[in-house]
Amino acid sequence: MYGFISFYITRKLGGAAVEANAFFGGILLYEIMVRGTLAMLVMFMEELWSRNLGHLFASPLRLRDYVGGIIIISFIRTSIAVTPAFILTYFLFGFSILSLGWPLLLYVFLLFMNAWWYGLLVIALILRFGLAAEWLGWMSLWLMSPFVAPYYPVSILPLGFQVVSWSLPATYIFESMKSLTLQGDLRLDYLLTAFGLNAFYFVIAGFIISRAFQGARRRGGLLQMGE
Repeated sequence: MYGFISFYITRKLGGAAVEANAFFGGILLYEIMVRGTLAMLVMFMEELWSRNLGHLFASPLRLRDYVGGIIIISFIRTSIAVTPAFILTYFLFGFSILSLGWPLLLYVFLLFMNAWWYGLLVIALILRFGLAAEWLGWMSLWLMSPFVAPYYPVSILPLGFQVVSWSLPATYIFESMKSLTLQGDLRLDYLLTAFGLNAFYFVIAGFIISRAFQGARRRGGLLQMGE
């Protein structure tokens, strides 16, 4: 849908094809972040719905083992899910994500990092407030989309939005991608900033989910939450 809209706008207004390519790149890369978080949330919710979370942690399984497992499965599921989209984009619109070259590896790695710490925060939210917060967990997957500016430059956002936008690592990734596509400038400084922010938020997310998990265990929430 976004691809056909982009084609319509660029043809109607006489936009350059390279601008459409930047738009396609934003769509595909943003899906990596969304799907990475979604995969983690779905796996966690499946354990809650089946009332299996308490049984898991009655075993010698530790929280860090569980988190490591859902991160790995999230990577595998997301890779499988987005590959058809990459292929279809090439045949329908003539845009190959591989045209980004070796920087694509950096973009994918950093976006997965962003997806994982954000997924941990969403899971911590549900651990703390229970299934009453489930709707907020699903909604939060798209909460960041206006701020990280995957389809447009950050400069068009209102000033208050820009402050939030520049505090998110994904913003720097998408700005680097757009700079590479439109001007041929990779902007490694943006990617280094994105890595630093991701690492910082990952530590914070790890601390928050650890506290939320311990709180849920103390009040018996691991056994009580379920359909």
